[in-house]
Amino acid sequence: MKKFISIILSIAIIMSVCCISVYAEDAGVTDEKIYDIEGSYPYVFVHGMGGWGPDYEEMPYWGGWAASEGDVIGMYNSNGIEAYAATVGPFNSAWDRACELYAQLTGTVVDYGEAHSKEHNHDRFGKDFSSKILMGEPWDCESPINLVGHSFGGPTVRLFASLMAYGDETELAATGEETSPLFAGGHEKCINALITFSGVHNGSPIANLIHDNSTIMTFIAAFANLAGVLFGKGIMMWEDIQLGHFGLTAKQDQDKASFSWERIKNFALTGDNCGSDMTLRGAKELNEKIKLSPYTYYYSYSTISTEETVVGTQMPIPSNFALFYLTSMYIGTLEGKTIDGVYMDKNWAINDGIVPLASALYPSNCADTAKNYEEAINAGETIEGGRWYYMTPSVGFDHFDYCGTIDYPTSFEDFYFTLAETVNRTNK
Repeated sequence: MKKFISIILSIAIIMSVCCISVYAEDAGVTDEKIYDIEGSYPYVFVHGMGGWGPDYEEMPYWGGWAASEGDVIGMYNSNGIEAYAATVGPFNSAWDRACELYAQLTGTVVDYGEAHSKEHNHDRFGKDFSSKILMGEPWDCESPINLVGHSFGGPTVRLFASLMAYGDETELAATGEETSPLFAGGHEKCINALITFSGVHNGSPIANLIHDNSTIMTFIAAFANLAGVLFGKGIMMWEDIQLGHFGLTAKQDQDKASFSWERIKNFALTGDNCGSDMTLRGAKELNEKIKLSPYTYYYSYSTISTEETVVGTQMPIPSNFALFYLTSMYIGTLEGKTIDGVYMDKNWAINDGIVPLASALYPSNCADTAKNYEEAINAGETIEGGRWYYMTPSVGFDHFDYCGTIDYPTSFEDFYFTLAETVNRTNK
């Protein structure tokens, strides 16, 4: 029965990123309010698990489809704020995605690291982004940018910022002067602000349910490999599933991949994938690797799409995205249980359809220093770098509502321009 439930839930999660209307529409500022957005640093948006980049124009991940309130990237750019949407591996680990993000920003070949690649039995090098640089010109790794991560994009940008600031000693020891600059560190001031939307900071029990069932992870890996065999790189909304370094999809110089049962099992069982990183134990291990930069401002936004029943469990509210109902109900029944050594209190049962509130607020190892942003502002405190500030959760919205559908407190435009004002306040 548990295996059957996990299969159904995994299908629901995959379908949830595919079943959205696909007609684009323009977004503009409809509010007469004057926003303090002048002088904003560029924003780089990073999608979550199963997400995609801007090349799928019919259904942009960050809004612009028929059911969305607006297009975040287009709205920012048309109003003087540079904004870019990155394209990282939809099912890759936070480490691999951080390496891909670095290559896109700098216009270089993806270097997953010699030590990391050997540990997980895949190629060290991936795609060459010299002809497809995310911001048009190579980022100098000095000019400040703002990073925005939705869902698993949260751990991705957190790890990226940590590597930029502090590097990785294991990789430096493995390759010395030939180590990727990403692993050298020394760029503590290059990330001005880091913002997460429904970030999976401490994992999700849904990931435990799916990843701990090797059949499900094997199915996902087999799906990716078959897609690489049949279609090469592109399939549905994904320009490239970016598993060429595992040998599952076509590499940059290949038209199509070849089928390999051994490579499928390696990806499913190696632990170097998004499913592993989003388990509660995987998230804890990731949190232990990630450090905060005292020069970066950290903000988290979260939503709640459940309400308490008469028997004390959490149930999804009627407006919740239909494909989140099963996952939301499952998380809502876990209060009082222990998973991976973590006791599921009420904040673990309250969720947005995929991510528990206890995971979306801030990394658990930062609990002693994290502050509620509104309370800090009302108390007249100065917003500090190197500390998490979490916003009061938006009640009645689900996991995807930040991707072009958020309508709180007054409008889509108000939300995103207020976000820019919040970030700019620290730059004055």
